[in-house]
Formats: sequence, structure tokens, C-alpha cells
Amino acid sequence: MSDERIARARSIANAGEAAAVYRDWAAGYDDDVFGRLGFTGSARIAELLVAHLADRSAPVLDLGCGTGAVGVRLAELGLTAIDGVDLSPEMLAIAEGTAAYRTLSVADLTAGDLELAGGYGATISAGTFTSGHVGPDAVPRLLRALEPAGLIAWVIGDGMWPSFEPVLSASALDVLYAAHEAIRRGAGPEAMMFVARST
Repeated sequence: MSDERIARARSIANAGEAAAVYRDWAAGYDDDVFGRLGFTGSARIAELLVAHLADRSAPVLDLGCGTGAVGVRLAELGLTAIDGVDLSPEMLAIAEGTAAYRTLSVADLTAGDLELAGGYGATISAGTFTSGHVGPDAVPRLLRALEPAGLIAWVIGDGMWPSFEPVLSASALDVLYAAHEAIRRGAGPEAMMFVARST
């Protein structure tokens, strides 16, 4: 059942369908994704961000924060100003219960007219840049959320990386870390861990 839910999520066609999938999945999401399927990418990208972020008090925006796994790990690592955005109010309700976030907001990251608040020292994302979710056309909008010299720490799925790579290469970014890694226990590499600084 967990594998079927992942497959369904990765075949989402639009924001309405995504909202329905995650509304129905929210209560069991953590048990499925982190328990049964053993996904580790959220913790890994949080650790990579903190390794490159000099100021632990810098505000960080968690893109597609879901139930809050990234925020929880960032808080454990000493970050104190974490905001989250996600399409699903039901997922955000669970993230709120973690007490890791300063603010949580509903937002459709695929919307062409989306403008996020700016001034963030970093944005982070795990599980958002994968098939059926947010594509590379969103990159310029998401980069505008950063303050000068801000960081991005994003997990980008294998199926999405070929379309993301040229967009990221054309952006004003200094790449600090890029490696093809596993994102779940016992599996081979299936995503790019990408950390860069805006210039």
C-alpha cells in the first residue's frame, strides 16, 4: 500500500489532484514514508544545509514542507527560524504539531503568479522536486525568496534532474555540493542532493 501511494503521488497531474492525494494521505504519511519505506532524504538534506549555513539564526523556508520532517531535523540541529509552505492544509496541520516551525502557510509552488516572501537565508526542500510535483519552471520564483548570498538545499529526483540542471546552471548560483545519493534505506542512489549559494 505504501508503494502504491508513492506511485500515485508521483503521477499527480495538477494542484487539485495533489491536494486530494495529500489530504487523504496526511494521517498515515509519516508511517508510510519514513517508517515502512525508510526514506532518509529529508534528514540528509537538512544536515547538508546546516553544514553550509554559518548563521544558525538565519530564517529558512521549507518548500513543500509536508508533515514537517525537514523542519524537525533542522530544529534538532539548532536552527531557530524555520517557516514552511505546502499545498496541503492537512499536511500542515501535522507539521504544526511538531512545534519546529515559526510560521506555516498554504501555497501552490506550481502557480505561475506565486510570489513568496523574500529575505530568507536559505530554502530547503525534500520530496517536492520529483515527478508529479514542482518542475524547473518554478526555480526563478523560488530563488527570489532568498536574501543575497542565500543558500538552497534541495533534493531533486532523478527523473527531474535533467530538466532542472540547465535551469540551475543558468541561474546565479555557486554550487557547494552536488551528489547523486540514496534517499531511502537499503536503496541505490535515486536523487541529486544539491546545495548552492546565490551570487
